[in-house]
Amino acid sequence: MLSSKYSHYLKMFSQKHVLKSLCLSLATYCMVSVANPAKAEDIQIQESAPISQGGLSGFYITTGVGANWPIDRVGKGERGIFTEFSNPGFSGEVGLGYEFKPLRLELTYALDASNLEGYNNVSGKYFKYVQGGQTRKNSAFASVYWDLLASKRLSPYVGVGMGLTFLNVGAFSDPGLSYQGYSKSLFGYQAKAGLSYAINHRSKVFAEAVYRGTSSYNTNDGFDKWNNPSFSSWGAQTGLRIGF
Repeated sequence: MLSSKYSHYLKMFSQKHVLKSLCLSLATYCMVSVANPAKAEDIQIQESAPISQGGLSGFYITTGVGANWPIDRVGKGERGIFTEFSNPGFSGEVGLGYEFKPLRLELTYALDASNLEGYNNVSGKYFKYVQGGQTRKNSAFASVYWDLLASKRLSPYVGVGMGLTFLNVGAFSDPGLSYQGYSKSLFGYQAKAGLSYAINHRSKVFAEAVYRGTSSYNTNDGFDKWNNPSFSSWGAQTGLRIGF
């Protein structure tokens, strides 16, 4: 009988002790929570993957392909003024970048390939080139970009760059005359506006509009000397940036 009562009291004491411990633990937690309230944005950042914060950080590789549309060029010489036209062509760019949000730095090689189409002579008469005129602009650029919404998965951006452009125009001819080609080393520059989308924390796809130009240059086509303005073009590229 005494043993039964002793067991009963011991059981009650254990239950009260556990209940008291739980109450003390709950009170302690509430006091800490009031003193250090959790912020919703902190929880969101912890629960969110890096992709929701814009992805990428540090070094990355970039590559893009697209098309370019050369701008008409107005050349000046002793005989007067002529306007030269080019057909649209291929463009591509590849290089290495470094991102420290919201800015990015890139060193890239860019190619703009096109073909001469024809020209208006000093009298305003149009002649179409019938052969040759392959044009290549090989450029090395150092560029800086600003991601306007760097912490977002989808972000617009703008950028500018400068460097060196090697312009090569192959020999060409119209129905009556043949002209010498030429090669020039020129100051090059570019400006871009685009939109990037983070696929995951290491990769982004992008689409961008591009303007590329060069300094002015002089040529001799075998008949006359001409002063030519910038060999510039509008372009569009889509591509991928991969971090490592």
